[in-house]
Amino acid sequence: MRILAVDTCFGACSAAVLEDGAVRARQYCAMERGHAEALAPMVQRVMEGLDFAALDRLAVTIGPGTFTGQRIGLAFMRAMAVALSKPLAGITSLAAMAEEARAESGVELAAAVHDAKRGEVYLESLGGEAPIAAALMGFDQAEAALRARGIRVLAGTAAPRLAERLSAQALAITAPDATWVGRLAVDATPGLARPIYLRAPDAKPAIRPALPRDSETLAALHAACFAKPWDRASLEGMIAEPGMIALLVEATGFVLLRLAGEEAEILTLAVLPAARQRGIATALVSAGAKQATARGARTLFLEVAENNDAARALYARLGFAAAGRRRDYYGAGQDALLLKTGLPLGNRSHLH
Repeated sequence: MRILAVDTCFGACSAAVLEDGAVRARQYCAMERGHAEALAPMVQRVMEGLDFAALDRLAVTIGPGTFTGQRIGLAFMRAMAVALSKPLAGITSLAAMAEEARAESGVELAAAVHDAKRGEVYLESLGGEAPIAAALMGFDQAEAALRARGIRVLAGTAAPRLAERLSAQALAITAPDATWVGRLAVDATPGLARPIYLRAPDAKPAIRPALPRDSETLAALHAACFAKPWDRASLEGMIAEPGMIALLVEATGFVLLRLAGEEAEILTLAVLPAARQRGIATALVSAGAKQATARGARTLFLEVAENNDAARALYARLGFAAAGRRRDYYGAGQDALLLKTGLPLGNRSHLH
């Protein structure tokens, strides 16, 4: 079996091709940022001399991890799985580190413990009769869980601190390696790889302008919300266009509006699924509408899928009303409703 595996979850970017369990090619680079730019060239290098059609399976880490990093690998491999019609297996970043720790130490039981800040860790163990599934827990709880199972080999950024408490061995493994992602994928059940979020992101109320340098984060957010996401380059170009309003809640959601005379249009609104129902979408639309009003817009338009009940309910609460229909706008017979409201929000005098 030939497997292409990648990881972008934590402070590294890696790609590997495995053939019947043996590593055919591997690239690994420690990095805190720049995963989006590094990943595609890295995949090209490990695939040198091998046709993509010759792959049997794809594999990717699904988290936990940094929000942007986690989404980069997932979006890339999901797109590749569709383009190649290949099955995609999702492997947790913690399992990949724990499996490497088991191989490096030669023991049956090992765990990955990654610092999650706020006195908490991400923890997962492999081996034994009661492995610990990926979870978020406090340091004391993690220590108790590891002690109860007799686990004495640890990987991850929190390994040194917990190893000291447990008189255990802390290995210098601080990020997943695609090699172990691929090896675990051999026995994994392929399917739609979905991100796992062990902690819901903080819904920071502060809304700020999104800048071209934020395009990687915006692309990751868009990929988390839509089946056909916009890529980083497209978003970067749009943000820089005249008449554009781009607003961001850090690592949680964003909105793009475009002005044309007295009219404004919401081009996209994306809020991370785990952060919905907290008023973030309402705050983003309201802030965008306020800026559009200040720049002379009197009406605000948008298009929404007719079957997107949650979005339609949101816009109805904000005062939008139906103004038209675009047949088969999203393909497969899916219509778009054109919605319209007056500005400032709540002013319906410009609807007719």
